Amino acid sequence: MKQSALFLLGLCLVMPLFSQTTQQISTGTGYQKQSYVNLSAGTEKQVNNTDWDIAFSVNEQEAGIFFNESAGTSMGVAQPQLDVFFAVTDDFNEQPNPEALADFQLYNSEKSWAYGALNEIRDTSVAIDFGWGFYDDQTEQITGSALYVIKLRNDQYLKLKVESLIDGIYTFRYANLDGSNTVTQTINKADHIGKTLAYFSFTTGSTVDVEPETGGFDLLYCRYYTPFLVPGTTDYVPVNVTGVLSGPGVQVAKADGIDPATVSYTTYQDSLRSELNTIGFEWKILSGFSFVLDQDLVFFLKSADSRVWKIRFIAFGGSSTGNTTIEKTDLGIISAINDPAAIGMKALLYPNPVQDRLSVALDMPPGLEKQAQLTVTDMMGRVVTQQQVTLNAGFQVFELAAQNWASGTYVAQLQLAGREVNLGKIVKK
Repeated sequence: MKQSALFLLGLCLVMPLFSQTTQQISTGTGYQKQSYVNLSAGTEKQVNNTDWDIAFSVNEQEAGIFFNESAGTSMGVAQPQLDVFFAVTDDFNEQPNPEALADFQLYNSEKSWAYGALNEIRDTSVAIDFGWGFYDDQTEQITGSALYVIKLRNDQYLKLKVESLIDGIYTFRYANLDGSNTVTQTINKADHIGKTLAYFSFTTGSTVDVEPETGGFDLLYCRYYTPFLVPGTTDYVPVNVTGVLSGPGVQVAKADGIDPATVSYTTYQDSLRSELNTIGFEWKILSGFSFVLDQDLVFFLKSADSRVWKIRFIAFGGSSTGNTTIEKTDLGIISAINDPAAIGMKALLYPNPVQDRLSVALDMPPGLEKQAQLTVTDMMGRVVTQQQVTLNAGFQVFELAAQNWASGTYVAQLQLAGREVNLGKIVKK
């Protein structure tokens, strides 16, 4: 079946196939808020940085404990914030000296929703070590083994010990450093079903409703700490930055140095990462006294329900507004299939290496006959050929003009029914 005559028409129809919109998200003036963003609904839930202090993982298999790293700014000056220190003891009756704990300050790693700052002292080679406590596989309980010191935003100090996690219930104690005003609290995971964390405020002495009620969140736009290399040294110092963290179950691939208009998800689907800070803060670059946006950078985000978004940052208002605007393209529910045989399809690309024309031979099983999109990209993700094809059950061949391709390696991919099927690589001589 000859398709080369339709090449230009197919290429012109590429962008209208997807839904592209913009969405403004905000941390408020002076970065005073955190924004929990849902891309599909186009919504965000904002909470004040000061609404909560520590948070506990509520997933059945997790025992992560985080602290609130977000702190606003005023004319470039950081506002009061929380600090957390390991007290180098497990005895709640001891009176820690905060001045001796400067070398034991802790931070969330921003890598996973399973481990927070209070887990950072754990021995990662020991599965039963959660940092704040150890798991007993006989009792299936975690017993606390560490004391922490927390400096509140008003410069008051507390000591904190998470005593246990038993049957989904965290028990923790906190008090003034001298042991006065001791308070014991519990948080039951079962009371926070559908959420990622259960949030707690020392100010109110209770849990706080932080995450969206329904739909979860794909992005968290907030302030957090990240390590910066001190110029001329090998030392890193933590710096509070304004950036974007991924939501639970979200994977992200970074595509830099590309043309945002033509870059293809196919090339980057094997580069998806689950680290929360994959998007991070470097989509904006400080130039003089203002920020500029990286114009050849996009992110491909695969949400927990397998919906894929192409995201590009197109505006950043800085601390004066806290507003950021993203351009988002809904690529649909996509399940990457690396082997066509997994869905009963057979594929052959020939000749390979190719010179003038590439033949794409497909043997389709019944039930998959429908409109699909055949794409060839280079290794940078740039589309060189993209066209609509009609698939029928049985054997068929599509021909693509390749004489204008530069020498190199290319990737062929078929998108149909919300799935991306990798057909293989082609070499052009």
